[in-house]
Amino acid sequence: MLIAAAEEQFDTHSYAEVSMESIGKSAGLSGPAIYNHFASKDDLFLETIKGRIVNYNRAITIGVNVEGDWKDKYNNLLIEVRPFQGSQSGFQSISGAVMNRLRDKPEKFAELRELREESSKVFRGLVKEAVDCGDLSDDVDISIAGDLLMAITVGAINTVSFYHSDPRDMPTIVDALKALLGTRA
Repeated sequence: MLIAAAEEQFDTHSYAEVSMESIGKSAGLSGPAIYNHFASKDDLFLETIKGRIVNYNRAITIGVNVEGDWKDKYNNLLIEVRPFQGSQSGFQSISGAVMNRLRDKPEKFAELRELREESSKVFRGLVKEAVDCGDLSDDVDISIAGDLLMAITVGAINTVSFYHSDPRDMPTIVDALKALLGTRA
């Protein structure tokens, strides 16, 4: 219940606007009572985000574990991550806060960097398959291209869905991304 309340607060407000008191109120607790569970807002934020990234990583792993070429896997990945994409997911606003926390307190948020690396490996694997089959040049830096593919996938869909926020637009947004990347069947 506390994590769900924190997610709601971090989804709808900037990190700076969220207080332990507002989270407590959403969870039906007093702000000070939260400190029985988490030592700081950073600790609660970390736990909230870790759960979200673990679930995202599970979805992308399921997405690429299908038969077919890298395009089939990428297209399936897009289906699996739909619940995490779009303006209604909250993921977009949280990603900026995560990057700020990683920059400002890298040692405290090292777990998030490790989880992000797990995500990145999946996208790098797709790029490697694209290079191996000749769809991409063999001089492509797989690490950078994989990170770009991940950023495009998450950032582009979230940004466009902010302006096209009707949930019925999501399939059209995903199809347009597939067309732009040349993965549409």
